[in-house]
Amino acid sequence: MRKFLLQLHLWIGLTAGAVVAFMGLTGSLYVFQPELTVALYPAYYKNSNPEAAPVDVRKVVSNAEEEFGAPVTNIFFPVRELENYIIKVKGNKQFLFFDAATGQYVGQLEKRRGVMDTVLEMHRQLTIGDTGALITGISALLLAFALLTTGLYLWMPRKRRNLKDGLRLKANASFKRRNYDLHNVFGFYFSLPLFLAAITGVYFGFQEETQAVVDKLTLAKEPTPYVKALQSSRPTQGIAPLTVYQALDRMDDLYPHYVKRTLVMAPDSAGTLNLTYLASSGLEAGPQDRPMVYLDQYSGAVVYDYNPHTAPLGRQLTRNWFVPIHFGEIGGWLTRILWFFLGLMPATLWVTGIVIWRGKNKKKKRGYVQVRSSAKA
Repeated sequence: MRKFLLQLHLWIGLTAGAVVAFMGLTGSLYVFQPELTVALYPAYYKNSNPEAAPVDVRKVVSNAEEEFGAPVTNIFFPVRELENYIIKVKGNKQFLFFDAATGQYVGQLEKRRGVMDTVLEMHRQLTIGDTGALITGISALLLAFALLTTGLYLWMPRKRRNLKDGLRLKANASFKRRNYDLHNVFGFYFSLPLFLAAITGVYFGFQEETQAVVDKLTLAKEPTPYVKALQSSRPTQGIAPLTVYQALDRMDDLYPHYVKRTLVMAPDSAGTLNLTYLASSGLEAGPQDRPMVYLDQYSGAVVYDYNPHTAPLGRQLTRNWFVPIHFGEIGGWLTRILWFFLGLMPATLWVTGIVIWRGKNKKKKRGYVQVRSSAKA
């Protein structure tokens, strides 16, 4: 059994481990996305007067439609690291930034967070779209349920008195021994955080499937609806879709005590409007209190309302907890710093694992050569 698990651990580690190592490195960088985005794009993310209250979003919408001659389709409100409004208009793929203090146009970016969105694409999709998302999702699954489980089994010493050797790095050890200890000891101590990062990462690759499993495990009475499939009612002749101003009015009514985060108009004649909120505008530790509402684009009626306090337990787990756990925000700066080092672990384990494997291969080859030499003699 041990030999089989060793081979399983080896070959999954060499293959999926390479993907996980890359995901870990990009994840380490993305832990500090809010601060890095502001540092890279201060002209877009910082407003001209931080002490002033943001201007009414309707003024920004009016300015955007006048400036670009097209209706607004997306609004990103000043929350978290963003101090300005971001607007998207129909027929324009650019993200348009408007100063929240004045409502005036500032400039545009091809991606909302610039290069940091590229880092996220590398982390989630390896920059190759759905195929990459499938690869990273499967790799995260293998990390959680194959690499970590076999690794812990192989870590367990056969004799109890040798347990302490798996818990510490030996002083004054040879390179070979130190490399082995790094793989063994770091693998043990980081196994639980790696499992949490991996299992929450699976959710981003396979959202519908993961949610279905979580719903089953939490004994949900009915499955969570797949929000991408939600549709508006068929329009009656002469009934026009809600304007962005009417959608903003509905947004004001639904969660008045929450901070607005995003408004996305329906992408086509069958789709729904999407509204999201936050409990507070800053970066907060703990589970994220994030209401989300889908509206019929013609009647303004609620098609689906995710309330973070009354939703089924399974949905609360994935929406309130999975995001802050995966990105390390669950415990504030403490877990963010820990998660930065956690992201380095898959690459560390992959490299040290390769060194161990190559060392064993060389030993086998030397043994084979010695046997052949003896036979010839």
